[in-house]
Amino acid sequence: MFHYSLKITIQRLSILLLFYFGLRLAFYVFNRDTFDAAPAEQVIFSFLHGLRFDLATLLTLNLPFIIFSVLPNTTLLERKYYQRSLQIYFVGVNTIFFFVNLIDIEYFKFIGRRTSNELFSITQDLKEQASHLIIDYWYFFFITFLLGLLLWLLYKPYRPKKAATYPNWDILRILGLVVFTIFCILGIRGGIQYKPLRVSHAFIQEPAVLGNLALNSSFTFIRSLNNISLERTNYFEDQAAAARYLQFNPNKYLKASPPAQPINVVIIILESFASEYIGHENNGRGFTPFFDSLASQGTFFRHNYANGKRSILALPAILAGLPGLMNDPYISSVYESSQLFGLGSILNPAGYTTSFFHGAANGTMGFNAFTKSIGISHYYGLDEYPQAQKERDFDGLWGIVDEPYLQYVAGELSKQKPPFAATVFTLSSHDPYFVPEKYQGKFPKGNLPIHETISYADYALRQFFKTAARQPWYANTLFVLTGDHTQKTKVKGYKNDVGMHKVPLLFFHPSQKFPAYNTGKLSQHADILPTLVDYLQVPTNKLLPFGHSLLDSAADGKVLYYLEGEATLLHQDYITKILPDNRIKFYQYQLHGLKPVKNIPANVKEKYSTELKAYLQYFNNGLIDNNLYYWLPSKLPAK
Repeated sequence: MFHYSLKITIQRLSILLLFYFGLRLAFYVFNRDTFDAAPAEQVIFSFLHGLRFDLATLLTLNLPFIIFSVLPNTTLLERKYYQRSLQIYFVGVNTIFFFVNLIDIEYFKFIGRRTSNELFSITQDLKEQASHLIIDYWYFFFITFLLGLLLWLLYKPYRPKKAATYPNWDILRILGLVVFTIFCILGIRGGIQYKPLRVSHAFIQEPAVLGNLALNSSFTFIRSLNNISLERTNYFEDQAAAARYLQFNPNKYLKASPPAQPINVVIIILESFASEYIGHENNGRGFTPFFDSLASQGTFFRHNYANGKRSILALPAILAGLPGLMNDPYISSVYESSQLFGLGSILNPAGYTTSFFHGAANGTMGFNAFTKSIGISHYYGLDEYPQAQKERDFDGLWGIVDEPYLQYVAGELSKQKPPFAATVFTLSSHDPYFVPEKYQGKFPKGNLPIHETISYADYALRQFFKTAARQPWYANTLFVLTGDHTQKTKVKGYKNDVGMHKVPLLFFHPSQKFPAYNTGKLSQHADILPTLVDYLQVPTNKLLPFGHSLLDSAADGKVLYYLEGEATLLHQDYITKILPDNRIKFYQYQLHGLKPVKNIPANVKEKYSTELKAYLQYFNNGLIDNNLYYWLPSKLPAK
C-alpha cells in the first residue's frame, strides 16, 4: 500500500526492538538479585512497559536515518552507495548505544540506577584506567562487536520488486509519510500524555526498583544530555564521615513506639504563600485572615524558609527531606531514579494510607511519578476529578480552582481508611492569578496581582476547614501548612535572597496542642518529614541528615538553599555562603534578611564553612553514587 522506502524503513527499525529486548533480558538475568522480591507478573509488566522507552529511544537515535530513508526521490534511494551510507549510520550509531546498555549491566551493580551523562564527568577516570577496563571487561567490547555484526547482517537491503510501482510522489506516499510522522512524534514523546516521556515514568510499580528494568540505558543517557552533572567533592573521607561531622544518627528513630491510636496527617502546600503576604507575620498587614486565625491557635514557626524557589523543588524537600542543592531540580535531573525514601516509604509500613492531591493536569512537573517513587500510594490529579464538575471548576489554564478542589479533597479523605497521611497542593495563587467570576471584587486587590488570589486561596482554606471539622477524622488529624515558595515582593525587607525563601510553617491539631519547644528557632521544608516521624513515633531509619525534628530541643535550627550557583547555610547568628568560585562569605542573620558582617570569630568561620561543605559533599556524592542512605543495603527490594 505505502511506498517501499517507508515499509523497509519500518522493517529495519523493528529489528532494533528485538535487540533492546535481548539487552533488557541480559540486564535482568545478571542483576536478578535486585529484582528477586518482585512478583513474576510485575517483572513481565516491566518488560512490556519497557517497549515504550525502547520505541522512544530508537526513534530518537535514528531520526536522521529515518529522514534520509523516506524523503529522497526513488532514483537516489536505489543507488547502492546511498543505501550503504544509510547502513553504516544505522549500524554504527545503534551499536554504540548497544555498548552503553551492555556496560550498564555491570555499572548498575555499583550505582543502583541506569547510567546518564555522568559518563562525561568520569572521562578522565576512564582515560587513566582504560587499559585496566579493557582487560577486565574485554567481553563487553567483544559482545558489542558481535551485536554490531549481527545488526549488519540482519539489515534488510533495499530491493524493491518493481521500481515502476513506486513513483517518486503520489497520494499514498504522502499519506504514508503523514501517518508515519505522527507515529514518530508520539513515539519519541512516549504517547499523548501531558508531559513527554521521562525517566521517572518508569517508576510506576512496586517495588520501585523495577523502573530500572523498564528503562534502557540509551534512553536515560539521551534524556540526561541537557542536564548538568554534579561534581564530586572530597572534603571528607566518605559519606559516613560527612554524616558524623553533621552529628547525624540514621538509627535515631528506628526503635520508636507508635501510639495506640495513630494520628492522621494532612499536609497542605499553599501555592506561592510567601511570608510577605501573611498578616500573622507582618503585624496584621496581609491577605490571609483565616490562616492568621489558625496560626494564632496552632504552633507557628516564625523563622521558617523554603529550601528552593520553585514548586518542583518544594516536593522533595517537604516529602523526602531532600533540599535542592544543585542547578537542576531533583525531579527532572539525571539523578531522579536514585534511591529516595519519603512520606509513603516511611508511613506505609506503619499502616498509613498515603495520597497526594494536586488539581493540575496529571504529570505536571513530574509530581505523579515522583510521589509514586517515594511510596505514596494514591495520586489524585485532574484526571481523577469528577468529570461532571471539571468544566465548571477548571481555571482555563492550570487546573481546578482551590475552593471546589479543597472540598473534593475533604470528601475523598472521608473515604480513606485511617490512619491516613495526605498531601494537598493548591494552585489558584499562581500566575495568571485566576479568581472565579462569582468572587470578583470580594477580596482586596492589594498592590500586586497575586494578592487577590492569595485572599481567594485563604478563603478556600477556610471553607475546607469548615467542611473538615464536620468529618469524623478531623479531631484526630494533624494539619501541616506551608507555602511552596515565595513570589513577587513589594516589601523592602523581603527583597534579598533570604527573604526570597521566607514561607510560613504551621502545625495545627484541633483537639490537642502541638508541642512548641522553640518556635523561634530556624526551620525549613526539610524539617517537616523528620518532625512528623518524631511526632507520630513511626520507627524508621530512612531519613536524611539535611532536616531535623522541630520537636528535638537539642537540635539547632538551620536552613539550606541553593540559588544561582550559591549554596547557603543559615544559622541563628550567621549566614554562610559558598560562591560559584568556591569563595566563602559570611553575613549576619536577621529575620528574613542578611547584612554584611566584618568580624566573625575564626572558630565559627571554620565550623560553619566545614558544615556547609559536609552538606554539599553528602548531597553531591550521595546522588552521584546513589548512596544517600549509605547505611542501608545497596539493593533494596522496595521503597
